[in-house]
Amino acid sequence: MMKVLAAAIAVSVVAASAANLTRYEAEDVVTNETMTPKVALGSASGGYYVEMRAGDLSFSISVPAAGFYTIWIGFSQTCDDSKAQNLVINGTQVGQITFPNTGPYNGSDCGPAAFEYFKGAGKVKLNSGTNKLDITNSWGWVDIDYIEVGPYELAPFDTPAMLVTPNASENARKMYSFIRNNFQKKIISGVMTDNVMQNDGRYTPHSIRSQPEMKNAYDASGKLPALLGLDFMHGTGEQANRPNGGGDWFIGYNNATIALAEELFNEGGIPIFCWHWRDPLKISTHDQSFYTKETTFDLTKAFTNSSYDSFNTSSAEYKALLSDIDEVAGFLKILADKDVPVLWRPLHEAAGAWFWWGAKGPKPCAQLWRLMFERMVNHHNLNNLIWVWTTEESGRELEWYPGDEYADIIGRDYYPPNNQQARATGSLVSSFENIKEIFEAKKIIALSENGSIPYPDSLVADGAGWSWFMSWNGQFATAVNTTADWNHIMNHQYVITLEDMPGWDNYTTKAKPSIGKIIAPISIKASRGILELNLNGISAQKVELFNLQGIRIAVLNSGILNEGMHRLPVGNIAKQMYIARVVSTDKKAVTMPVVIQGDGK
Repeated sequence: MMKVLAAAIAVSVVAASAANLTRYEAEDVVTNETMTPKVALGSASGGYYVEMRAGDLSFSISVPAAGFYTIWIGFSQTCDDSKAQNLVINGTQVGQITFPNTGPYNGSDCGPAAFEYFKGAGKVKLNSGTNKLDITNSWGWVDIDYIEVGPYELAPFDTPAMLVTPNASENARKMYSFIRNNFQKKIISGVMTDNVMQNDGRYTPHSIRSQPEMKNAYDASGKLPALLGLDFMHGTGEQANRPNGGGDWFIGYNNATIALAEELFNEGGIPIFCWHWRDPLKISTHDQSFYTKETTFDLTKAFTNSSYDSFNTSSAEYKALLSDIDEVAGFLKILADKDVPVLWRPLHEAAGAWFWWGAKGPKPCAQLWRLMFERMVNHHNLNNLIWVWTTEESGRELEWYPGDEYADIIGRDYYPPNNQQARATGSLVSSFENIKEIFEAKKIIALSENGSIPYPDSLVADGAGWSWFMSWNGQFATAVNTTADWNHIMNHQYVITLEDMPGWDNYTTKAKPSIGKIIAPISIKASRGILELNLNGISAQKVELFNLQGIRIAVLNSGILNEGMHRLPVGNIAKQMYIARVVSTDKKAVTMPVVIQGDGK
């Protein structure tokens, strides 16, 4: 990743130098040398840099005209894989700046290593004349040499019209089409649930109008959120398997989430599920065994080696993963059988490492996502899922990312620091623009969880086109976001509420189902140790085989396959049915069954 970062920096320097940027030295704005000491260094710009320990830096910057600008930063960061700090413009938090690692930690001091240069904020709105730009402490311990201010260059989105799931259901396509058609035009309102059952001793589900977080928004504004967050937290784990009725509450909770999802969709809304996945081995009895610190589950033990390119299918860990995935697939199948699509957001916040699925780094996590995708889509034939990957802004996002062919939407969870929650109603445009650039403007971007809800006027003014917001439950829904906030936000013309939804029976989409993502014909057949792949009108960059358990068995090509017939050897692969997956050079994908018949020997 450092090579990629270095290349990006090199390109950035060329672009920036041509833009006549204005530089501001960090040492010139130090007011508290205990919190942010300035250090002499000959190689630093101006001969000094600043150790941003537990303090803040406040720059006074001047621009000739009001508009959008880009912030570049010279920095060094050797304390961790990444360090996030808050970016505040004229008193309003607009996002975070995440500083990637620039060199090894030497065991005693965090730096500096050689200073590097990167785009810290891709898009910020500045007033004509003098502006106040603050980099305030979140994780701290970054060395800042200077910032530079230059022009912002607009790049349009090019999001795919079709879902990554082959043969997605009509209602899933309708839901995705609605989200895509409203992306950057309006924001969909949402809230996360906590209590989903009525207190009647029978585990009766709440209705969408009695569910506390939904009701709170309605009581404040007279309108219901269009999107409702639900969780399979209580669907798996030791608690849900307690004997003699001990797991009844957990089962009741899980059933209530499914009932709420169905009711919301029938009312024209959008259900979204995450999965706080409890200890798959079911050893931990802690009610939060999805946290790394509360379970001994080790994801790496599900693999055959440290490259994490294949699963150890005989391991207890792999079997436990598969068992839980199958369990949750069964819950989603209940909704699929009723033609209810859902936004599906598993393995969220992985890069934070506080959940076990991210504790061992990006490679095993990305493979786990791919395993889940192949198992749910190809084995269980779930066609009602819209896959939402949750990213960070750490500088290593693409290491964690399972790939464009496995995700429909990119989400970002954002919680301002506690001391800024009450005033953190800004658009977070800097984070939006950063994610847009990382994923090359090819995916819809959503605020998949949040504390404070950005104010709509700020979103419109800054062009921060988040697809939806989803206020977290409890105090975030009822206190951080006040009654006045909900009333203002939900009654704004830029915000889509449940009352604004067209009704799924009334909504049509021009997108047509296909055998996969590739419109051009593809045919595959296998005979006597050879797989014949016929590409008509396309080129392929990857051909893979997966078994029916969703495990990748082989990658059959090592380079680009151009249009025409290709004969790929499969004689060393066991005779049975597989799922072949072809990814085109424009990253569209198709999957289809194929029977390997052996080499005839």
